[in-house]
Amino acid sequence: MRRKGFILVSVFACFALIGVFHLGAGGPPGEAAGGTIPKPGSSIRLLCWEGYEFPDQFKAFAEKYKVTINPTFISSNDEIFAKLKAGDEYDIVTPIQAQINQLVENKLIQPIDISKIPNYKKIHPKILEALKPFHYGGKVYGVPITFGKNDFVYNADKAKCIDSWWDVLKPEWQGKYIMLDDAIGQVTQAARAIGKKHDVSLLTFKEFDQCKDLLLKMKKGARAIVTSFGEAKSMLISGDANGWFSANIMIAAQATKEGYNIKGCIPKEGTLIFIDSYCIPVKSANPAGAYALCNELLTDEVQIKGVVDNLYCGAVTTTAMPKLNAEQKSLYPYDDLDKFFTQNELNGPVPLERTDKYVSFADWVAMWEEVKAAK
Repeated sequence: MRRKGFILVSVFACFALIGVFHLGAGGPPGEAAGGTIPKPGSSIRLLCWEGYEFPDQFKAFAEKYKVTINPTFISSNDEIFAKLKAGDEYDIVTPIQAQINQLVENKLIQPIDISKIPNYKKIHPKILEALKPFHYGGKVYGVPITFGKNDFVYNADKAKCIDSWWDVLKPEWQGKYIMLDDAIGQVTQAARAIGKKHDVSLLTFKEFDQCKDLLLKMKKGARAIVTSFGEAKSMLISGDANGWFSANIMIAAQATKEGYNIKGCIPKEGTLIFIDSYCIPVKSANPAGAYALCNELLTDEVQIKGVVDNLYCGAVTTTAMPKLNAEQKSLYPYDDLDKFFTQNELNGPVPLERTDKYVSFADWVAMWEEVKAAK
């Protein structure tokens, strides 16, 4: 009896160890060395900017694991917070670096276990260094997708680039430019326009009022406030608008490939730069799938064909960067990323609570709603 009991205990112990291995590793070892890739479930739900779902580059991944990738597109960064706070469930969200703190403080996203993302080690050290201030409590909360900048995008057949962001207030631009419905992006760009040099997320009450005044004037002269990149692109190529205030350069590049003369430039006051990341919500029903997709995100195929060729943003891995051709490398200064992130400071988190010196994120959102409602 003792021996039989011993055998049964041993068998159960073996199964227990196997179970612990799978729970701890999140699934079977992946193809990349240096870690384990969790096995995806049947569906991965993304809440992301249009283009960040990489349908062509993720096709082989979806077929291999028999998983469906279901994106829901956002028109603004603050929409991520609103949807997660309301209880909507997703497996991956794609916030700008400045919004990560708000999501962490409200317990809406979970820490990232980088041991489950073998390709994480490929991320360029300067990208990781730039993101380090957004690692709260010493924990990683996002896997960088890309880095980039916002331009003034315009139809070169109908207009010239503006020298200053304020130029859209001139008579020749009235009713001929568009804005994006994105509180963080619009207020940040307005802060650059009024001359804010350092962290534009820390706005004094005076600076905030200056931004509000500028945005109210811009809204009054705007052709429309658009809710998607696709809508912006359609208006630019159709001639419904000649320019786009604080725009994604991806639209200009895509339109150029289609034969339209759409270009981008950066006015003299400077522009918004960003690092967007894949983050995993606390309520993710398929964290294993989220981890697997994060790892796939950092493959050369996705970084080169998806991020660079489709988004016209910067690749983040040291394996993809050397494979870029001269045209692809011309978009960003890969040889001096330190200078890029020094001269164009990433904005940090907007304070969640108003202080005696700075306004809060709630103030930003309320102000943008007031701007949109203004006649």
